Amino acid sequence: MKQLVLLFALGLLVNHAGAHGVWTAQQAGGLAVIYGEGLEEEAYDPAQVTNVRAWTPDGAAAGWRAEIRSGRLFIHPAGAARLAFQLDAGEWTQTGGGDWLRGGRGAGVPDAKLTYRLWRFANVLLGAPGDSAIPSGTPLEIQALADPFRLGKGQLLPVRVLLRGEPLAGAKVIADFIHGEQAAPVITDRAGVARVALGGDKLNVLQAAHAEACANGCAVDRNAYSATLSFTLPGPGN
Repeated sequence: MKQLVLLFALGLLVNHAGAHGVWTAQQAGGLAVIYGEGLEEEAYDPAQVTNVRAWTPDGAAAGWRAEIRSGRLFIHPAGAARLAFQLDAGEWTQTGGGDWLRGGRGAGVPDAKLTYRLWRFANVLLGAPGDSAIPSGTPLEIQALADPFRLGKGQLLPVRVLLRGEPLAGAKVIADFIHGEQAAPVITDRAGVARVALGGDKLNVLQAAHAEACANGCAVDRNAYSATLSFTLPGPGN
């Protein structure tokens, strides 16, 4: 009984916290930052969202402003074709049984296996991406190698997964992170490229993840990255 109480006190999160991602969606007349997995959305502290950047189609810096409403961050870009940002989801411990509990080393997690720092990165296309070969600069990212706004549901979009600016071979790309997160992923080739079928006529969220050992002096065993590429296509007849 004491162990069960401790588990809830540490913040037990089902459905594997390590698989969560961050993206944006049009809500309440603005571009809201969403944190979660599939159709499940999680609460977050807007202060966790940092390093927001926006670009025009030609790659120049674009302006933006932030707004907090009902505990959620809204980003209002000005004349931007794309934007990027990150969310620090904090330290977590994975137990031998596969559960994820909030807290890292020294948190007293029962049956601790590995500790992680969870970082979530987002790359958002708001219009034709222009020079899509310009990296956003996040440690892990998914690049669109073609204009998704010229495609429709089921058509193939070539993307590249980058780890610190270099192509990541063998990365697993989920083509429809919202409605098909359990579907078999598409694996990137030696050039970090995969061709994924677009999952919807409206909001599309692609996701890839990567975990690696943390360097000396880290407070956790591993860094776990999740990156999304999101864009909203016009619905049929629009």
